[in-house]
Amino acid sequence: MIDLHMHSTFSDGTQTPTQLVERAKQNNVKVMAITDHDNIDGLKEGRIEAEKKGITFVNGIEISANFKNKDIHILGYFLNLEDKKFLEWLKNLQEKRFNRTLEILKKLSNLGIEINLSEVQGEVLGNVIGRPHIAKMILKKGFATTMDEVFDRYLGDGQPAYVPKVGVDMIEVVKKLKANGAVVVLAHPHLISHPDDTVVNIIDILIKNGLDGLELYYPSIILRKKNKLMKVAKKRNLILTGGSDFHGFHRPGIDLGAGNISIEVFEKMVEKKEKIDKNRKWI
Repeated sequence: MIDLHMHSTFSDGTQTPTQLVERAKQNNVKVMAITDHDNIDGLKEGRIEAEKKGITFVNGIEISANFKNKDIHILGYFLNLEDKKFLEWLKNLQEKRFNRTLEILKKLSNLGIEINLSEVQGEVLGNVIGRPHIAKMILKKGFATTMDEVFDRYLGDGQPAYVPKVGVDMIEVVKKLKANGAVVVLAHPHLISHPDDTVVNIIDILIKNGLDGLELYYPSIILRKKNKLMKVAKKRNLILTGGSDFHGFHRPGIDLGAGNISIEVFEKMVEKKEKIDKNRKWI
């Protein structure tokens, strides 16, 4: 089986790249991709460990974008890690995320919750700070008793310390990934909080800019929605991908390899990558 969507401690996961590889081996995963949010910092470690375990490793990333103030997540596979322009662009994204963190901490301070940046950084093993890291500090300081309470009272959408995600246009994300030579996939389209017709419109817009596939093999997708999106994908000649979206063991019932996704899915991705590389030779 394969698993092409997971997160390490370099974003908002709870396991290191090495631990993810060990878990993948234990769960009989043959092909894996670490897809941390907006960064590639865990890929080198993941690849080294995967090679030791005989697991095929794919360089991946999940980039946060938006469409009409709603989150859109875009996956990139087979990344070229020597692409300096792409790496500089990612660095700029991370700086914007850092500024968002500072804004959240300022809002919390106005609510009487004093958290230093250094305290939050102490919760992060990688370079990317996310709301879960801030939430842990809120819990430690006794302003809430559960993660759900933290988001319901402070950090969730519309709450007093909420700051919208970095506003990166989804078309820009796809174009940057395509310029890198990546296979570009719309992550978990069934979770996009727009009406179905709008989601199809998003797919069509992204296809015009280079979208290659949809992530439809996913633990939480319901059959009706999956079948509808599969028809959309087939009509538009998009490849299908999938993964567990594993973040660690704080999401009950989700483990590496969830969904028992077949190796044929990965083979289709390899075919797509070969076509991309062939076409790029003539650019």
